[in-house]
Parts: sequence; C-alpha cells; structure tokens
Amino acid sequence: MGIQIESIDTLTAPNSVLRDLADYYDVIEAEERPGDPPTPRPMQYADWRNLLPLQPVKRWVVRDGGQVVAAAVAAYDLEQNLENGFGRLHVHPEHRGRGHARRIAGPLFDELEGAGRTRVDTYIKNDAPAEDLAARLGMKAVYEEKRSRLRIDDLDHDLMRSWIERASERGSEYRVEYFRSPLPDEMIEQYCDLALVMNTAPREDFEEEDEVLTPQMWRDLEKSAADSKSQIHVMIAIHEPTGDYAGYTTMKTQDLQPDLAWQWDTGIHPHHRNKGLGRWVKAAMIEKVVVDHPAVARVDTYNAGSNVPMLNINVAMGFRTLLLTRIWQGDLATARQRFDV
Repeated sequence: MGIQIESIDTLTAPNSVLRDLADYYDVIEAEERPGDPPTPRPMQYADWRNLLPLQPVKRWVVRDGGQVVAAAVAAYDLEQNLENGFGRLHVHPEHRGRGHARRIAGPLFDELEGAGRTRVDTYIKNDAPAEDLAARLGMKAVYEEKRSRLRIDDLDHDLMRSWIERASERGSEYRVEYFRSPLPDEMIEQYCDLALVMNTAPREDFEEEDEVLTPQMWRDLEKSAADSKSQIHVMIAIHEPTGDYAGYTTMKTQDLQPDLAWQWDTGIHPHHRNKGLGRWVKAAMIEKVVVDHPAVARVDTYNAGSNVPMLNINVAMGFRTLLLTRIWQGDLATARQRFDV
C-alpha cells in the first residue's frame, strides 16, 4: 500500500476513518498529557461532525501501510480575522525522522494560502522539540497558554458559598441569573454585546483583530453543542438599577463525556470591575453545575499565562496546571519557504 496522503472531511467520513484518526490522536494526546484518560470515541466523533459553519476545519493524514502516522489540521474564520489561519501538524512518535511532516505540510499551506491567509499560528507544548522547528520557520512565541484542571473532589464548597455571600453584600446593586442554552431571544443581543468584553483579555504579541459575536454566531454555537449532545451554561451578573449585563461566565457539560466539563469565558465589563463579580459568577456557576450534573468529576479551562486576575481566581478555586503550551505565530509565506514545501 505504501505511503499515502489522505484528506479527511470529518463531516462526512465513515466512522471507520474517524476511528483511525481517533486512535492516532490518542497517541499524540497521551504524549502531551501523560496519564490523562482519552476522549471517548462518541465525543470525538460528535465534535468532528458538528463544526461551526463560519469556522471550517480541514484535516489530512499520512498513512504508511494503512496506518495513520502523521496528521495536519488547518482552521480559519470566514468572517473575521481574515489574515489569520491556524495550522498544526504532528507525527506519530514511532514514525518521526522519515519526512512525514514535510509531506503533510504542503496541503496545510495550500489550504491556508487558498483561503487568503497571510499569518499562521499554532500551539506547541513548552520545550517540545517542535519549538525549534517553529523558530526556524520564522515564527515567534507570542504568549503562553495554560490548560488547568479543577477536580470536583478538591472543590471547597464553603469557600464558594463565602464568595457568593461576600460579593452579594459588596455588590448589593447586582444579582446573578442562570441560563441554559438556548438563550431566550429577548436577551441574546445584550449577551453578545457583553461577550465583547473578552477583547480586553491579554493577547500579548498575538496579532489579531477584535473579535465579534453576533446573535447568529451564538445560535450556531448553541446548535453545534446541542448536536454534540452538550449543554452551554451561562451565569450573568445584572446591574439592577439599569438592567445592564455587567459580567458573565460560561461552561459546557457533555452527555457523551459526562465526567468532564469545560470552563469557557469569564468576563466583567470594565465599568463593573473590582466588586467581586468575577468570583460571584464563577462560584455560583460551579455550584449550580455540580448539583445539576453530579457525574462531572473534573473541569478544564484555558487561560493566557499573563491573565493574572483570572488565573488568581482559578487557583483559589482549586484549578491546577495540566499543560503548558506556547502560541506561535508567523508569516505564512516565510514559514512555507523555510519548510521548503
């Protein structure tokens, strides 16, 4: 059978192809996070088959004798940040040093160039050998990202209740309300406006435009989650005198992987900061999720390493670092030329 490069459309590929891809990713992820349980197959398949319509994801694999020995992925947004594209490739640890990375880099670069991208970014585990390659390609490490984990058995419920009590006293003009997707039509526009506060989060040297979130984009996200048998949870702090949305936090729970939940964005509008609202919405949310989803045993989240205020809250809650990666970004044409593909 020899060596073959195969394009995989995860929206339509048969489960047998997705199974080969999942088996390969189990090896790569075990190398990144030793001892971490693999993602259940149904969860992987659901994620791959329910992509957002404005954020296409393209994948390729190298097969040697039918076995997947390398993979690449390209992703980008069709409506915003039109200069940026994400690309990542990796090779099975038992098949490195055989030129597979160069073989699969060509389709990845072709896709990003065809989509009009001029910059490429990726993430690499801290101090992994691939960082040397990224540097040789002219890319720059623009910020560090932390994947952290909270084990529910380590959650201090008394502490969470104290955060709620103190914040509700300190922020007596506010209340928090919980919503589960889909959000009511009458609140979605104000919610999307509030979510733009995430553009104030640290981005260090990463080059990108401010992101937007429209009601239709949010509905697309809700649909993708629902089709993956997942639920999005939203806790909002509301300024009662004005009715303004002052801050929020979001989480995702997963029926196909019920022991793992994801902490998504948390943001407080600058006009309403320094009142304990961040701790309030996060504490109220975790207490709600633990009661409603007792199977959740761990909660994972990502944060920029420079986002000190949010990291301080997470550490106080009991989140501990699981994985450190660096985000690398560079000129696409330069990276391709130096890769010689």
